[in-house]
Amino acid sequence: MTETSSGTEVGRRIPNFELPDQEGRPFNLAEQLREGPIILVFYRGDW
Repeated sequence: MTETSSGTEVGRRIPNFELPDQEGRPFNLAEQLREGPIILVFYRGDW
């Protein structure tokens, strides 16, 4: 399998999204950013 995505540029804004967190609670990017800067880490793999 070859990688086709180059990711995103540093400093580039991403669109708002909402996904469940590790405990199933909704995580909304815009709401979290109101509290201050955040770091997002996405892990790829089987759970």
